[in-house]
Amino acid sequence: MNKILVLGGCGAMGSEATRDLAEHSEFSSIVVGDIDADKANRWCSEIGKPSLSGRAVDVTDQNALVGVMSEYDIVLNCTSYAFGLGITEAAIAAKKPLLDLGGLYNTPKQLAMTEQAEAAGVSIVLGMGATPGVTNLMARAGSAHMDEVDEIHVAFATYRSIAPSPGLLSTVLDEFSPDTVRFFYDNGEFVRTGPFTGEKVVRFDNPVGPVKTWFVPHSETHTLPRNFPKVKRVDVRGCWRPEIMTALDHYNQVGLLSTTPMDVAGHQIAPKEVLRSIFLANGNWPGDGEWAFLVNVEVVGRKADQDVVATYNLSHPATDTPGWGPNATGKVTGIPASIGAQRIARGEVLRKGVMGPEAAFDPWPFFADLKRRDMIVREEVVSSRRA
Repeated sequence: MNKILVLGGCGAMGSEATRDLAEHSEFSSIVVGDIDADKANRWCSEIGKPSLSGRAVDVTDQNALVGVMSEYDIVLNCTSYAFGLGITEAAIAAKKPLLDLGGLYNTPKQLAMTEQAEAAGVSIVLGMGATPGVTNLMARAGSAHMDEVDEIHVAFATYRSIAPSPGLLSTVLDEFSPDTVRFFYDNGEFVRTGPFTGEKVVRFDNPVGPVKTWFVPHSETHTLPRNFPKVKRVDVRGCWRPEIMTALDHYNQVGLLSTTPMDVAGHQIAPKEVLRSIFLANGNWPGDGEWAFLVNVEVVGRKADQDVVATYNLSHPATDTPGWGPNATGKVTGIPASIGAQRIARGEVLRKGVMGPEAAFDPWPFFADLKRRDMIVREEVVSSRRA
């Protein structure tokens, strides 16, 4: 495969995927597709690699998108999850392999297209960022130490300002809005839960350490039970900087995260949209501090007469390391997407159809690719005889 189309490849996450493709891939043509062609071309010029070029692409024009995709060997989708369903349909229609950063609420509908993708002879890998993404591969790595997997607990800590970009601001506000549907998987059922529930202290690697986390809506709860059918529990928790979490908790208590419009000086406005406007104007809050995006996965299961717990932590260079700092979120999300796309292009995806990362890639070769980019996956496995 020689030509890749990176949709949203000049956004906050996609820009790091594009940079990694330019620096590490063998693609002869890397095309950044964006609704704003000038923005795409400016980003390509900034990276300065001859293999890069920009192109205007409207992902909401389904028929045109199929035609555009047909010109490339593989598509990497780094746009908002809001466009994921249509982009998946277009990739199957164009018979082109696709990797994306996450489907969230689209994930069940995308997974339902697996027979269509198999018939088209393509692999569609959903949610290959940090979480979902690297976390799914950690779950698969843990399962190798067990005969049966009973529980998978996923957690992340995102330390950054509240609004480095409009999309990243939407993420933090959506995760803890009372109107967002969030759930965990428990014994064959999806159990819905509210914001700031499931509080649990998770120990991440430095510089975060032990912090409180809460349930968030992530697609691991959809894909992991499909690939580990005997698993009894899958949940995902997350947090941002402590200052942000304290503020969000207060906003939630007084209704400022609600999406239900209310009368504000004679206008019907959703409180969350007011907050969004304020933070877009003051996006650097809460100011200087650690920039990190760390993940932790705990896999609990059994092997013969042993109870086994396998724990995985992802770490990356410190805030003051050149190229990291404010770029940490983008790198830890975008680089795994780039690695996944390159592996698909080399024929290193495990099967056809629509799938989560745990069904697509062998974890440890993938972790080795992360290590070459200074992202380290640390494994700890503890066994004890069953009572």
